[in-house]
Amino acid sequence: MSEIAVPSEAVGRRPFWVVHEGRLRYLLGVAVLAGAYYGAAKVSYLLEFAGPVAAVVWLPVGIGMAFLFLGGLRFWPGVLIGDLLANNYAALPLGAALGQTCGNLLEVLVAVGLLRRLVRDRSPLASVWGVGCMLISIVAGTAVSATVGSLSLRLGGVITSHAIPTVWRTWWLGDATGALVVVPLALAWYRPRVHDWRIGRPREALLLLATVIALSELVMSSNRPLTYVLFPALLWAALRFGARGGTLAVAVTAGLTVWNTTNYLGPFYYHSITRSVLITQLFIGVAALSTLCLAAVVSERESFAAGLRTSRARLVDASYAERRRLERNLHDGAQQRLTALAFRLHEAGNELQRSPERGAALLAGAEEELQLAIDELRELAHGIHPSALTTFGLAKAIPMVAARSTVPVDVVEVPSRRFAGATEAAAYYVIVEAIANAQKYARASRIRVRCVAVRDMIEVEIVDDGIGGAAESVGSGLEGLRDRIEAIGGTFEVDSPPGRGTRITATIPAAV
Repeated sequence: MSEIAVPSEAVGRRPFWVVHEGRLRYLLGVAVLAGAYYGAAKVSYLLEFAGPVAAVVWLPVGIGMAFLFLGGLRFWPGVLIGDLLANNYAALPLGAALGQTCGNLLEVLVAVGLLRRLVRDRSPLASVWGVGCMLISIVAGTAVSATVGSLSLRLGGVITSHAIPTVWRTWWLGDATGALVVVPLALAWYRPRVHDWRIGRPREALLLLATVIALSELVMSSNRPLTYVLFPALLWAALRFGARGGTLAVAVTAGLTVWNTTNYLGPFYYHSITRSVLITQLFIGVAALSTLCLAAVVSERESFAAGLRTSRARLVDASYAERRRLERNLHDGAQQRLTALAFRLHEAGNELQRSPERGAALLAGAEEELQLAIDELRELAHGIHPSALTTFGLAKAIPMVAARSTVPVDVVEVPSRRFAGATEAAAYYVIVEAIANAQKYARASRIRVRCVAVRDMIEVEIVDDGIGGAAESVGSGLEGLRDRIEAIGGTFEVDSPPGRGTRITATIPAAV
């Protein structure tokens, strides 16, 4: 069958959407962000009092922060376009409106850039530290927008100099509360969780949602001081459903609170609009932070429990492998020699009667065989528990390890007193493994070791000036150390940025 000739230009020709797929995805992302930002702005305008800056919550800032944090800072034109479309040019001078847009764009960029630097690749909702970093980022970013926006309104003649502090506070709190409601909600619900034990409780989830709505409506439509009644429902959401339940409950509560307040209902409505806005913003901020912190504590406990379960499973596997190793070593070494020793002794007993010289030679060989068996058993015993710890403790065992290192080791501090055997062994193996890794892989020129007793804990720190990049891969020595430390209730951390050395820290209970 003859071949069909295909023009060379047809082979390399691809559809337009294939060639420009990346660019089209980017343009689509910018368009989606601009539309979401504009829609959130319109919702915020509906939930405001009359005045130049009377929005209780400014939702677009949360939309922009969440989108850029999850999708990347390159989508910033979507924030710019959405804000330009959302400006009310009939109520504001053009210069003031453009100044506000610049401030709102800087607000999102500053907050997202700072948050990415503080939390790196971790979720801000996974720990109390992450929630704190998110709060710092939001506060810093919204302060930029409030400052630029207030100055723009003053320069445009919209407000007087006397009103700047009040406008700045309202602007700042409105943006901050909007971000505290929207950003955690987006981060918590961004990715579906397929394997989540909470999914198996839909009835409780529906009951919780109905309770939050009913209590919010009851409290926020009445002038009675019953706002504290809402907090048990928010705590329920955070404890039982983590960040997802907590953020959803806060969003529902914030929405109903703002709606009733701007419609002149509820405990936060006063004849002074400024006071109504301030009290509402503070309530939403406190409710959001309380719920987020509790959800973060729950997440930390769950992560620690999951890591502990994994560590225990690995320890079981490691103990089984170690037991098999000891069985093989005993069978191939000491057991074989002791069997040979028994045979030699039996043969020597028979030969002593017939030939004393032959019997003496057999006894000498038996003595040598016994000494080898003793040496092998001693090596096995030292592998189970270092003999230096049994004899001297950490005070002398650590300098002995440092002296055997091919890389200079500075022992900065060692504890002078003795501790429980498991505690000393855990600290000893952390130091031995860290020094060994620095010698083999880090290309370090100096190692610093510090081991100190602080109250009821031992703190171990090993720092080298090598190439960094150490990781706890599956089956590695670092992973084994983490399992050993966490199994006795301690903590283990590895900080090893590429090109900046490695820092290993372990905190071990002094009595285990």
